[in-house]
This record gives sequence, C-alpha cells and structure tokens, in this order.
Amino acid sequence: MLGVPRVADFKERPATGAAPVVHRDRPQVLGTGHLGLLMDFVMERNGDRDEGRAGGGPANRVELTPAVVVTAVGMSQAKGESAMRMSRHLRLAPTAAATLAIAAGLLLSAPAEGASRYEYVFPVLGHAGYAHRHSGYPASDIIAKCGLPVVSPVDGVVLEVSRVDRWSRGVRKGSTRGGKFVSIRGDDGVRYYGSHLSVVKRGIKVGDRVDAGQRIGKVGRTGRAGACHLHFGISPVCAGKGDWWIRRGTIWPWPYLDSWRKSDVSEYQSPARKVRAWKKEHGCPAPGS
Repeated sequence: MLGVPRVADFKERPATGAAPVVHRDRPQVLGTGHLGLLMDFVMERNGDRDEGRAGGGPANRVELTPAVVVTAVGMSQAKGESAMRMSRHLRLAPTAAATLAIAAGLLLSAPAEGASRYEYVFPVLGHAGYAHRHSGYPASDIIAKCGLPVVSPVDGVVLEVSRVDRWSRGVRKGSTRGGKFVSIRGDDGVRYYGSHLSVVKRGIKVGDRVDAGQRIGKVGRTGRAGACHLHFGISPVCAGKGDWWIRRGTIWPWPYLDSWRKSDVSEYQSPARKVRAWKKEHGCPAPGS
C-alpha cells in the first residue's frame, strides 16, 4: 500500500531550480521538473521505480504515465476533485488515488519551475527602454523621461545614498560619475545600484528597510549623463560602500529586466546565483585590477 506523503517529503526534494516556498499571490505553473518529482516520489514510495508503476499490489497498480500525472494535477487544481472521483476517472484503486491526489495537492503549493522565493519589480515606473549592451562593463542604461519614479527592485536594506551631485567634468572621478544614487542590498544577497537620479526620495537613508516596488527616487541626468536615464547595476555586496568600480555593475542586468518586466518565471528571475558565481571567480577586486 502507498503511504500518505508528507509536506517534508517534497521540501527535502524540491523541483529543479525552485525553492520550497508558497507564492500565495501568484498562479502556479507546473513544469517538467514538478511532474518528474511527483512521479519519482510515488514510484519510490511504492518501491517499484524501475517498472514505472504506482500501487502496493496488483489491485492498486496503474501505469504512472505523464498523462496520468497531468490529469491528476489538473483535476486537483482546476476542479478540486476528491480522491474517489479521481479514482474512477483514472481507473485507480482508492489507495493509489488518495496518494496521487495528496501528492498533487502538495505539489501545487510549490513555486513554479524556475521561480524565486523573492519578488522582483522593474525599477522604473512608466514608459522606459534599454539596450542589451553597455560600454566598458556590464550594466544597463534604462532610458526614461526625467521625473519618472524609480523603485526598489526587491525587498532589502539601503546601503548607500548620495543626495548631492559631485560630478565635475574637470576632475572626472569614477566615484562621482553616478551623480545622485541609491544602492540596496537585496534580501537575495545581491547589490542593486541606481544612479543619475534627479532626486532621492525624502526619508530614504542608509539602513532603512525598503520593499520591492517602493519609490526611492526619480529618473534624472545627474553625474556623467547626457540624457535622462537610470543607470542600473547588479553586483555582489563586497564592501557595501565606496567600491564604485564594483557597485556600478558586474553582471548583465538586461536578462533580469526582461524577466521582471514580463513578470516571467524563468532562470533569469533572480540574479543571485549569477552574482555568487561571479564573486567566487573574481572575489572583490581592487580598482584597476
């Protein structure tokens, strides 16, 4: 007989690329990783993985094909079908149907394949565009009308704030090139940097908690900026302040901007893994190294 699955059984073996977190405010989309997880789970519980069958004996056996799993999950998600009705529909013995129904229900509480446990928001409200390139180092210049709101792309803590434009064409210091800016340490462990702001929102200060989508300033052209835009950089936290040559950007933001703008669940929803990989390879280099 198949045992009744526990939530812990799924949390110990999450779907590929997914964290065991329930996203109550977003629809769940099942991918091949989820379906494979359910099939593996049921077959392992039965001790009959090689045969690809579910059930504790001849009366309970059923070919656990992808079609059966999809139907079971669909019935649980869309129709809220009981195990008994699922049993009749899929020609499963009640014990096998009960396990499959519970497993499907638990699986629906998992995030979509490739989903992140963090919420991400496009950093400019209103019409904006950006290229898939940047001169000199990885970053994105988000072209937008001066005065449009700039928001935090993720929940986090403010690392640095510059309310004064100290850029001078005669001096050309890299540390002042961004003009007015805000940098944030996201709860995902990544640093996000937005510069050339026309103004930093009143009340935003170092150490403050900010929420994804919270306004932190307005698009401008302070510092070394020829046109209204938001310079957007993603990097490891490293020193957390003063390390402008890292803060300005170490990985390309545009795949993540694409994902956030579309509210797309993909491998590019969170840059945390890419940033960790970059830091593991490069560390926190000194300027010019």
